[in-house]
Amino acid sequence: MVIAVAGLAGIVIAVRALKPDMTVPQLLFFRALIGLIAIAAIMIPQEGIRSLITKRPGFQFLRNATHAGGQYCVFFGVISVPLAVVTSIEYTIPALTAAIAAMTIGEKVNRYRWIGMAVSFLGVMIIVRPGIVPVGIPTMMVIFGAVLFSAQNVMVKVLSQTESASTMVFTMNIIQSLLFLGPALYLWVAPEWHHVPWLLLLGLSGLTTHFCLSKALVLIDTSVCFPIDFLRLPFIAAIAYLLWDETFSPWVAVGALVIFASTYFSIRKEANDADKD
Repeated sequence: MVIAVAGLAGIVIAVRALKPDMTVPQLLFFRALIGLIAIAAIMIPQEGIRSLITKRPGFQFLRNATHAGGQYCVFFGVISVPLAVVTSIEYTIPALTAAIAAMTIGEKVNRYRWIGMAVSFLGVMIIVRPGIVPVGIPTMMVIFGAVLFSAQNVMVKVLSQTESASTMVFTMNIIQSLLFLGPALYLWVAPEWHHVPWLLLLGLSGLTTHFCLSKALVLIDTSVCFPIDFLRLPFIAAIAYLLWDETFSPWVAVGALVIFASTYFSIRKEANDADKD
């Protein structure tokens, strides 16, 4: 789980480092292409190409279009929104995922999760502070990106009933490589050698995160995983300060703590109720 957290941090740090020189569609294309090459090299010799072919291409396309939209929104926001703010807003994804699952696939959500959702929304309001400070388009893009990521999480849950994790990651990288190929070529900026380490970090961090998070959830409870994910905020804040001298408002830390506490509360309550049952 710690490695997965480092992978999530690696993505936004690589985007911030590359964005002055390259366009967002190009970054998304390289991320998908590098991920596709890596997973093909690892999984095809082990499982064979047939095992990686999806049984639900239409739904896979819908899921990946949603995921691609979420990535675009967050990558766009990373340009000018402090990385600590982006990370804090992303902590609302578990609550948003539960709400969307309740509305779309009829998943039961208990009162603790609804309380967590309401308090998480309060945490976002503390971070954004609408009416007190101007809320720019990049911040709104990050919030919308969190909604899209949450929607695709529900789609992944549906797909996981018939598709393996390897198939979903393999298909994701194929579809997103094709989705971003045209825009990337239209806005092409030739990469230079000093971009290569950041591009590799961008492409490999996503694969690392998917793999390690999946393994972590098998080995330990969600109530243990989520507090570890909170380490991402101070880690990203420290890197942003060291590399770009970037600071953030104390309100961001307050809002992030509110979101973390509300989500952790709901997860622990659900875990305790499950133990009693």
